[in-house]
Amino acid sequence: MQGRNGWNSITAIWVNPPASVKRRSVRLLLAGAQFGPAHTARRVGHTVSHTWPAFEQDTDVKVCVRFAGVNRVACDRTMYIGSRP
Repeated sequence: MQGRNGWNSITAIWVNPPASVKRRSVRLLLAGAQFGPAHTARRVGHTVSHTWPAFEQDTDVKVCVRFAGVNRVACDRTMYIGSRP
């Protein structure tokens, strides 16, 4: 997650995919519910990734990403950090 105060861009990164994986469906979950349609993550070098452009998620929201066919889920939580220059 990159941003602040509930306004972030989200990047899903799979750092150790098998060499045969060139693209994979990935979902974004906000507070346990799928946000929008699944997207296609693409391989660049040794990783498979997709970035959702910045949008407002609110604060204290659990944000998760899940690649199709992978049992693990990566999560983070938005938080209010105040006004910063």
